[in-house]
Amino acid sequence: MRNRNGFTFVEILVVMLILSIGLFVLVPRLAPRILEPTSPLEKKVNSVITKALEKAGESGRAEEITFIMGSGSFRLEDEEFRLPDGLTVMDALVNDKRADALAVIVNAYPAGIIDYFELTLSDNSKLVSLPLLAEVESRG
Repeated sequence: MRNRNGFTFVEILVVMLILSIGLFVLVPRLAPRILEPTSPLEKKVNSVITKALEKAGESGRAEEITFIMGSGSFRLEDEEFRLPDGLTVMDALVNDKRADALAVIVNAYPAGIIDYFELTLSDNSKLVSLPLLAEVESRG
């Protein structure tokens, strides 16, 4: 019996097939995020989310990002930020529950994820979180 070193052609084909299927699934999801430039709104909110995740990692506890209904401002601890272009938050869902208070709280967790939230803005666009990616995207 011969001593086999290396892989057979069939084994290499199987691995290439598995990788191809994985890329076939991932590329359509990731390509728009890579190819489309992010809006100033997305950049602003994503930078605050990144800052909240850093603070959560350092402190070991969830950090709150607070959006104010009917306003274009939001807060992370003592720091206040404004949504660009004079946009205001008109409606909000957090973890699939409609917000019924003026302050809408979104948590950033030490594990590197954020709450799911969907903000409807004054121009009828939506800002939707991608919890596992810990970022947002604009829709509509």
